[in-house]
Amino acid sequence: MLTTVPNLTECFTQFVNARLQNFASSEQDVLESSNSSSREISPEKACSSYLLTCGRAWGISLTIRGTISEEILKPYFPSDSDTKDENLLYRSSLHGKGLNRFWSNIEGYLGPLLLLISATGDAQEDSTNIRKWIICALTHQGFENRDMFYGNSGTLYAICPVFHAFSPSGKERNFVYSHLHPTGRVYEPHPKPVGIVFGGTNGNERVYMDEDFAKATVRHHAIDKTYHHGPLFPNQGFLPVEALILEVEVWGLGGRKAREIQLSYKKREDLFTEQRRKVDLKTFASWEDSPEKMMMDIIADPNRVQREDR
Repeated sequence: MLTTVPNLTECFTQFVNARLQNFASSEQDVLESSNSSSREISPEKACSSYLLTCGRAWGISLTIRGTISEEILKPYFPSDSDTKDENLLYRSSLHGKGLNRFWSNIEGYLGPLLLLISATGDAQEDSTNIRKWIICALTHQGFENRDMFYGNSGTLYAICPVFHAFSPSGKERNFVYSHLHPTGRVYEPHPKPVGIVFGGTNGNERVYMDEDFAKATVRHHAIDKTYHHGPLFPNQGFLPVEALILEVEVWGLGGRKAREIQLSYKKREDLFTEQRRKVDLKTFASWEDSPEKMMMDIIADPNRVQREDR
């Protein structure tokens, strides 16, 4: 039990301390403004609509140690300087579905990340027998746009309806794969798959999300040597399961420093983009000497004789 949940012996102490701190801060707020406090919503209720509920966050925190465990519980035990959703980097229903929207929100974040996927049933099966499940993956580094697997550690989780953690097996290191379409239109005889993958190999991914975040494919654990074996949802079976994605969430677990680094990275990228969009008209000559006017004159009268200056 302690191998699966190494933080179990410390969880009750952490829970009591966090509750006492939360109670002390909330009691002080009540004394200052009793009228407004009755209309405030607790962090647990405010975050109940998220895939990462208080119970799920607590369950995941028991399987890991260190500051990551504390960061997971921050939305439900916030301090005075924290906001309840400051660790939420991406939510598909809020920021839009798709790999490009996902990338614009998580790019530049270099800390640990927790990605949750909520999906329903098999995309092929009859709608009368629909089952919903939630799985998630913990990475100890930020996502990178690469056409190969990377990562130094990670954990897969079956969240709902059954909770289970699948730690690294140590046989392979195919923890994460995240690849976008190349920016340049270059012909590739064997193009790499576009999407997000956890475990397995190219063509036999254990968990695969397409670039539109429309479908998720989950394969049997036999093809994966990176994470420990076990079903990610009940009655998974041996055949690949294609499910319809309902929601995707990404939570940053690198603390305030990782968030500040990401914000500075985004500001720098926005500045570069704005500079590339601006056109300095002083660098161009007059309209009479411009190549655009020459092309328009040729199109208007292609037989007209053009004088050349030698």
